[in-house]
Amino acid sequence: MKKIIFLFQSLVFISLICSGQGNNTRVFTIFTSGGCGCTGSGGAPDNFTTHEEVLYELRQACKGIDLIDWDGTYKEAYAEVINNKDSYDGVLIIGRISGDYRLAFTELPTIVVYNLFEFMDAQPYHLFATGKMDKNSVLRGGKDYDETRILTAQLDRRNLCQPPVTRAMFSDLVYKLNLIKTVKELRETRILMVKNSKNEIIGQVNYRGDIDQSFQPDHNEKYMNNFKQLFGIDIIPVEVEEFYDTYQKTDIKEAEEIAEKWIEGARAVEASKREIVKTARGYLALETLRKKYNCNAVTTHVRSVTGSGEPADRYNPGLGLELGFKTRDIQAVCQNYPDIVLSQVLAYLLTGRPSMLGDIIYDAQNSLEISLHCGIPVNPYGDERIMPYTIRTHAESPVRDHPEEPGSSTGITAEWPVGEPVTFWEIHSLNKLIRLNTGEIVDGHAIYSGSEDLDNVMCTAKIVAKVDDIEKLQKDFQPYLYGIHTSVTLGDLRQQIKDIGVFLGLEIAESDR
Repeated sequence: MKKIIFLFQSLVFISLICSGQGNNTRVFTIFTSGGCGCTGSGGAPDNFTTHEEVLYELRQACKGIDLIDWDGTYKEAYAEVINNKDSYDGVLIIGRISGDYRLAFTELPTIVVYNLFEFMDAQPYHLFATGKMDKNSVLRGGKDYDETRILTAQLDRRNLCQPPVTRAMFSDLVYKLNLIKTVKELRETRILMVKNSKNEIIGQVNYRGDIDQSFQPDHNEKYMNNFKQLFGIDIIPVEVEEFYDTYQKTDIKEAEEIAEKWIEGARAVEASKREIVKTARGYLALETLRKKYNCNAVTTHVRSVTGSGEPADRYNPGLGLELGFKTRDIQAVCQNYPDIVLSQVLAYLLTGRPSMLGDIIYDAQNSLEISLHCGIPVNPYGDERIMPYTIRTHAESPVRDHPEEPGSSTGITAEWPVGEPVTFWEIHSLNKLIRLNTGEIVDGHAIYSGSEDLDNVMCTAKIVAKVDDIEKLQKDFQPYLYGIHTSVTLGDLRQQIKDIGVFLGLEIAESDR
């Protein structure tokens, strides 16, 4: 029988392959068994896909990933990974693990592959998923593992299935290998954090509690250390005075040209050109600082261009973040939330799409979840499709209704496509948790069509989505634990987030299930 060769050209996950910022992703790779159970005289069948063919096809499909094929013993393999952990970004085990499970628990992202129609006596799937050995097992003893970063896959190397099924197994493995690559790229992130004061508390606008609750004195130190420990990611704090100084040095002519492009691309403009130019200068200042500190993501709660306290110097960065950074594939949020900007970087690496930062509202009667802010990506698909947008005054400005007044600032309104799935989610680094739920975008203007234009209610931009279990979401709303903001990404990312969460060592909480 002619051997079936995997067709990597048609794989649906090719869009996930992103160009890395550094060197290729290195995955320690070991074949631990022959790849097929006993047959006839004990040899492989004529249509069997060999180790060499599996490696060839994986290497063709996984651009930017180096599969380091191990030719030593299994026992030596564990010592190699443990002693040289910094040399590898992940581990790929193809075949049975007979009795010694340690290689799957090295704290590196790991994929364990079952060869279909081998004996499954050496594939402890429950242990792979939980790291826990049942103490009531017939075989006494056994070891629990603290770090469980394992996804499983399988291959049809005998080619017994119909070809589409065989290809689907291979596609799933390549998808998971690319998740290891995503983790590597995520760890290369450097977040520029432009503070609004020397004593600013990270996430201080996000968390809300009662009169007896407060941030701990060491909150910032604890947050930064935990963030670095979990993700290996640097947060680069910049004092607000450096932003003020950089703003004053911006090229006004360049800012005017940028502002004019933003105006030309808009369906309508309600803000004054003076305020739009001010926003463009703020964007240029942030871009200068981003380059100076070699960062690829931005978070800032700056609300003035001088710190004078004068209304004329009022500044809101959202318009520049959405039209300046996110249309250039640089993720940025307009409040000091490293967790949420990290979530948005991760969403971009997984899908190529930017995300919205927003406050959350639950409308229980209409079974709706609403995200609202004065910024929203105009390119939610991550490609050349631009949603019609309006440049408006900022909702928090005391002279919002008077655009000619200095300090009316800028915001943006755009609608994401009705009927599309959407994912509400965010990383909570202090809790080592990712929370998520999904919904479907609906026409908010049709639902809220009473006495007031929805666009003028609170923030300028809104995503309104129908959700399945609004009561469960509402009952789990804990602003003192999870905050009042979330990140919103177009598409149903549930499985991708659950899978990448395993590799990041984070618990997943599906808030709607």
